[in-house]
Amino acid sequence: MSNVDQFLKDWLNHREVLEQLLEQIDDEHVHYKPWDGAMTLGTMALHVATAGDMFADMVKTEKMVAPDMPEFDTMEDVRQKVREFTESTKKKIEDMTDEELQQSNEAELPQMKGTKFSYLQGMYEHEIHHKGQLFVYARMIGVKNVPFFR
Repeated sequence: MSNVDQFLKDWLNHREVLEQLLEQIDDEHVHYKPWDGAMTLGTMALHVATAGDMFADMVKTEKMVAPDMPEFDTMEDVRQKVREFTESTKKKIEDMTDEELQQSNEAELPQMKGTKFSYLQGMYEHEIHHKGQLFVYARMIGVKNVPFFR
């Protein structure tokens, strides 16, 4: 199995758990935030999805361009947009090669310097970080049976 295929498999395991978690959240909580200044639950879920797509783009473009945040009113809106971004990101990763990921990058952020694989590693770590926050949000709104983290 190629490194790209292995990464895609591992990443999709995490993304599927995010999608399972979002299935358990009702519309009444789509704008929930546990403190002033926090992202809402819906916004954080979409932040994970849009940022993942951005990190995948960086492998080809070398540019960190913040994605537009999709509008949403319901949890179904959020779930649908997450699914769309998951599919977009998946296709971008499938178009990568192991050789491409071994090339040096031109990262603007010092912690991302190295190979282009660093962009995907950053995506993975970013997603895990925010998914952990979403697990806490879910518990705070009363979700009893959260999915296993991976």
